[in-house]
Amino acid sequence: MSGYTIAKNVSGVGVVNTLSIVVPAFDESAHIGECLDALLVQRERIHEIIVVDNNSTDDTAAIVTEYARRFPQVVLLRESERGVVHARNAGFDHARGSVIGRIDADTRIEAGWVDSVLDFFERRLDYVAVTGPIYLYDSPWARPYRAFVDRSVRKRPSERWVSAASGNNFAIRRSAWEAVRARTSLRTDLHEDIDLSLCIDKVGLRIAQIEPMRVEVSGRRLLTPPLEYRHYVRSSYRTWAHHGLAGGWLRRLLISDLVLHTMHWPLTRILSSCESRILPVSHSGAGTSSVRELSGIRDESYAAATRGE
Repeated sequence: MSGYTIAKNVSGVGVVNTLSIVVPAFDESAHIGECLDALLVQRERIHEIIVVDNNSTDDTAAIVTEYARRFPQVVLLRESERGVVHARNAGFDHARGSVIGRIDADTRIEAGWVDSVLDFFERRLDYVAVTGPIYLYDSPWARPYRAFVDRSVRKRPSERWVSAASGNNFAIRRSAWEAVRARTSLRTDLHEDIDLSLCIDKVGLRIAQIEPMRVEVSGRRLLTPPLEYRHYVRSSYRTWAHHGLAGGWLRRLLISDLVLHTMHWPLTRILSSCESRILPVSHSGAGTSSVRELSGIRDESYAAATRGE
């Protein structure tokens, strides 16, 4: 089934798209309010905002309940099965919009985000999903990182094809989600956003990156201790390997990312005012992957890279 056919299933000529936004949340009381505030500024074109509480132990659910009382577009959904993939699936399955947005609980959408998503899907029936530039807040590197992203964006077309998209800034046609849902993995040791992206690509559908779909996310992930971050990097490799797409290029890219994180982590820790965050992948499923799958990011390779060898 082509992207055009999937788009027409929902958006045919003369049909106006509606937008549901799904926000998985686990112990996000420090950020969920600002996330919802940013969304509600643009609520005129939002059909519903679905916050999926994934067994939070803090006040996340209470905060969302108060927003739902004041704003009928806000919906609190509960998912007892721990894991971002389960919270995402619950939210996507509950969504009624023809387009499903997906952001994290620490994401702040920037001005024009909603319009850019809906306008893109109205114009481009050849794409089924879309993402955009991601900036940082709550980080000593926020300003230089924004300059880096802006410089990169200027060098590329304002709308271009990408093979994968991050879950903190993502939207998909509901018809495309329904077409690939059964193909997606329920493993919590994989990156659910990369897995979904690769499932979309495998069936011949396309994801776009567009310049005006901008968000900010918390820089708290940069405070993750290097040993914990290594599990996160291994999960990236494991996800691509799950789709038979891991190779030397990916090993080199991920080792470089890990080394860079290890180098800037001490200074980031000193300069940052926010708290670290447990990264949203489990380690428990690692044993289900073959040794060959994970061999690209060995302890020896990591140690040699950090020594500059």
